[in-house]
Amino acid sequence: MPIFRARNRIEVLRDMVGRVVARSTLTGLTRNSAVYHVLASAADEIAEAYFQIARMRELFSIDRATGSDLDERAREIQPGTVTRRSAGYATTTVVYSRPGIVGAISIPAGSIVGAADASGVIRYRATAAGSILNGASTSAPIPVTAAEAGTRGNVDAGSILRLLTRIQGVTAVTNPSAVGNGTDRESDADFRARLKVFVRSLARGTVAALQANAKVARLTDGSRVIFASVYEDPLTNGYVQLYIDDGTGGTDTYDSSFVSSYDVLLAAALGGERRVFTAAKPIRDDGSFTLEVNTVLQVRGTDYVLNPATGQVTFTTGSYPAGLTISDNVRAHYRSYTRLVRETQRIMDGDPLSPLTYPGIRAAGVLVRVLPPQTLPQTLAAGIAVDDGFDVLTVAQQVVTAIQNYINGLNIGEDVIVAQIIEVSMAVQGMHDFYITSLSGSSPPVNQVLLESQVARIAAGDISLI
Repeated sequence: MPIFRARNRIEVLRDMVGRVVARSTLTGLTRNSAVYHVLASAADEIAEAYFQIARMRELFSIDRATGSDLDERAREIQPGTVTRRSAGYATTTVVYSRPGIVGAISIPAGSIVGAADASGVIRYRATAAGSILNGASTSAPIPVTAAEAGTRGNVDAGSILRLLTRIQGVTAVTNPSAVGNGTDRESDADFRARLKVFVRSLARGTVAALQANAKVARLTDGSRVIFASVYEDPLTNGYVQLYIDDGTGGTDTYDSSFVSSYDVLLAAALGGERRVFTAAKPIRDDGSFTLEVNTVLQVRGTDYVLNPATGQVTFTTGSYPAGLTISDNVRAHYRSYTRLVRETQRIMDGDPLSPLTYPGIRAAGVLVRVLPPQTLPQTLAAGIAVDDGFDVLTVAQQVVTAIQNYINGLNIGEDVIVAQIIEVSMAVQGMHDFYITSLSGSSPPVNQVLLESQVARIAAGDISLI
C-alpha cells in the first residue's frame, strides 16, 4: 500500500501544466495566459485539500492531537470512560477568632474569606456553619472551598486572612494548614499519558488495569483517587488488596448504621438458600461483622464465609448441609465503607444495573478488596539558618510547604527518606542550612520504612522549625 504524501501547490501546478501541454497542440503556457490562471486556481484548491488531509492525519494520532481534538480521540477509544479531568476546587479549613471570650458567635455557612496573590483576591466560601463558643476566642476548624477551580486556590498556611463577609464580633481568620488540593484542568500531556495507560490496562485483571482504573474513581464533590497500590497475597492465590488514597490520607470513611440496628439479609427463607447479601457494601472488616440466623449467633469460617467486597454471605455445607430451612431469618451487624472506597470497589466488581459505566475490571475467580491504607502521621523537628536579606518567617513557611508537598506526595507504601526532606528544604530560596533533630520520634532521625498497606502524611502543625 503506498504511503500518503501531501503535495504542495508548485508540485500540483507543474503536473497539471505538463498534462495540458502533453494532451494538446500547445507548446507551452505563459504565466499571464487564461489557461495558466485556471490551472493555478485549481492547483490552490487541490493543495489546500492535501493540507487538510495531512492535518486530519496528524490529529488522528493521540501523540499529536491537542485540545478538543485529543478529547475526540479519547471518546473514540473508549466512549464515556476516559475523559479529561476538569479543574478541581481547593478545600481547607479556617479558624475564626475574636479578642474576647464572652458570648457565642455564629458563623453562617456561605461566609466568604480571602487570600491575596499577584492577581488579586482569592475567595473561599464556608461549606458548613460554625461558631465561637462562649468562653472561647477561636472557632473550631470550619471547611471552606475556593470559589474558583484550579491551583490558584493553593496557598500557604496563614495566607487566608481577609474577612470578606463581616461577622459581628469576629476580627480575624486564618488557615492553619497549607492548601494543596486544588487542581488545574488536566493538560494535554497528562491526559495523553493517562489515556495510554488506560489502553494498556484493557487486559482486565492485571495489576496495571486495577491501578489505572482505580484512578478513574471520582466523586461529585471533586474527591478522587490519586494514589493506588496493589498487594497480592503470596499465600492465598486470587486474593488481591487494592489500597487507594486521595492524597490526604482520609479515605477511611464508613457508615455505622447497621451497628446500632440490624440489616435483615433474609426475612423468611423459602428453604435451601446458601447465599445472602448485605444491603450495603463493601464491608469494613474491622471485627464489627456479626451474623445471626433466627437470633442465634453464627461463627464465621465455621458456619459461613463472608466476601467483604461484595457483601456475600455463603453458608457452609458443614453447618448447613441442605442450606437454610423454611422461615429462617438472617440478620447482621457491620460497618460499610462509603465514598471513594465504595466507588472504587464498584468499578472493580462492576454493576449489573450500569454495565456500560461499570463493566467490571477484576478477572473471574479473583477477589479484589479495595481498602484505605493505614495513615502514619509524621512529625518533624528541625533547625534552619536563612541567608542575609531574607525574611526568616517567610522562608520557614516555604520550607514547611516544601516538606508537606514531599511527604504528602508519597505513594502508598513509599518510605519517608531523610535525605529527600533535606534536599527539598534546601531547594527553598534563601535557605543557608537545615538540620533535622527528630523525625516521627526518632532522634537522631532515620528513614521511616512503611509497609505496602501504609501511607505517610504530615500536617503543617506537626513540623517544628527553630
